[in-house]
Amino acid sequence: MAVRVANIANLPRALRNIGRVGEILGISAKYGMGDIFGRLGLTSALSDVKTFFWGYRGESAEIAKLKTEQRIRLMLEDLGPTFVKLGQVLATRPDLIPASLIEELKKLQDKVPPFPAAMAREMLQKEYGRPVDEVFAEFEDEHLAAASIAQVHRARLKDGPRVILKVRRPGIERTIDNDLDILESLAELAEERVPEARRFNPVGIVAEFRKSIIKEIDLTHEARNIKRYARNFEGDDTVHVPEVFEEFTTPAVLCEELIEGVKMSSGAIKERTDLDLRTVAENGISIILRQTLVHGFFHADPHPGNIFVMDGNKICMIDFGMMGTLTQERIDDILSFLVAILTKNVDKLIRILSRLDLLHDRVNLRALRREVAEMIDEYYSVELATVDIGKYLQELIDVINAHEIILPADLLLVGKSLATIEGVARDIYPELDPVAAIRPFILKIYLSRLTDPSYFAREPMRLADDTVDLLQALPREARSIIRRLGAGELDVGIQVRGLEEALKDRAQSQNRMSLAIVIASSWLGATYLIVNSQLVNAGLFGVTLPLLLGLLAIGVVFLYGLVLFVGFFRSGGV
Repeated sequence: MAVRVANIANLPRALRNIGRVGEILGISAKYGMGDIFGRLGLTSALSDVKTFFWGYRGESAEIAKLKTEQRIRLMLEDLGPTFVKLGQVLATRPDLIPASLIEELKKLQDKVPPFPAAMAREMLQKEYGRPVDEVFAEFEDEHLAAASIAQVHRARLKDGPRVILKVRRPGIERTIDNDLDILESLAELAEERVPEARRFNPVGIVAEFRKSIIKEIDLTHEARNIKRYARNFEGDDTVHVPEVFEEFTTPAVLCEELIEGVKMSSGAIKERTDLDLRTVAENGISIILRQTLVHGFFHADPHPGNIFVMDGNKICMIDFGMMGTLTQERIDDILSFLVAILTKNVDKLIRILSRLDLLHDRVNLRALRREVAEMIDEYYSVELATVDIGKYLQELIDVINAHEIILPADLLLVGKSLATIEGVARDIYPELDPVAAIRPFILKIYLSRLTDPSYFAREPMRLADDTVDLLQALPREARSIIRRLGAGELDVGIQVRGLEEALKDRAQSQNRMSLAIVIASSWLGATYLIVNSQLVNAGLFGVTLPLLLGLLAIGVVFLYGLVLFVGFFRSGGV
């Protein structure tokens, strides 16, 4: 079964998760996904339990009519908050799942059933140590939004400002902890029993997901993200970042400014005569590029519902639970990657993949270079203003993935962010030329890197640091080896490729040589006894003892000869 019961210390947790495992199996089968668990060897083991507890015997005719992508999305929604969040994370990974499924998983945003307002009030009272009415001048029981981790309510502080309260779902920590245990076990089974899944490293994906979601359910972590993002854009009049009210923020409650604006995804934005839609579109693209390629701290889930437009054409993002961070080295890699695409420099693109250590021995470089060049040429043969950046990047990723090259997740997140804002910007201002808006900004940042002495000093400095670390570690490692040698604690293992097979062949040859010698000796002995048998008086039934021994020896010779012949024949020696 999915829970790991091999370790006796895990037994209470395993027993606690049995019901949830069965529920997962039942819901998965309901949406026609039972074959997945069949490959993991789980369906038959728990089919009786599933039927007994959940009464499921087959997927409905309505569900059977749905596309696979739709069934996966509905399954994740039924499985609850952990799986909804997993689906949202997977929607940012075009290296792992196809574009059609990504589009469907995007619908998981804000589609989670709400929990009662009474439970929200109870959570707030628990966190603040006093009734909600004593903390806020107003509190709206009607939720503003319900997501997988938390639910949002409007409120007003005693001193006047209107705020939103992001209230964590009651009991979400235990639910997530149980589901993560099960996901880890399923990932281990997938790596063990589904060979084609191993290249995607499901265990590693679940481990990263665990770290991400554990951070996200602590709402003080999101508060810190908002403050850091605000510092990065301080003084920029094209960006507004919500204010966080730390006095009313706890691990289970986030209190922040209520944004008075219109969602970029709303059709109402085109009715706002006070907004310059071209400026709004260009500001949106500029913000995405700056947060990524200048600050190295970016919003990792910028779907249209998370982007607001405020008075003065200002862009305001909300929901800072999922953020991406980039080192200066990674920013340089992403800049080079984008510049290579924008300048049609396929060789540069291949060199970047090589520098990132992504080109394994099985990659056909000639075919990869040709296919990437053909795809870029195809897009440059059309009017650039009509290029769909999201589709362009997805097709490029598909070409690279077809050669079993797994691109870094942070690079893909940047591509997703850029594609999302470009799509939204084009919706509100169809005349936008996305390449014209993106290219100058990227080239400007790239050229500024080339004129920055620290850019060229970065690699030598890294090399120098590595050399210093090596020189510092070498004496310690040498002393450790000498000490272990002196104490007889060091075992040296030498593995020679093909040695084991060679030794086996040699042993077989020696065995056959020994057998041949035995056969020859037996034959000579048998011949001698038979020839000289008449020199001895007759024995039992007129047969002398030497003749009897000689005939017996001939039988042994025949048997050994047959064994030797079969051995030669089976080894290909005959």
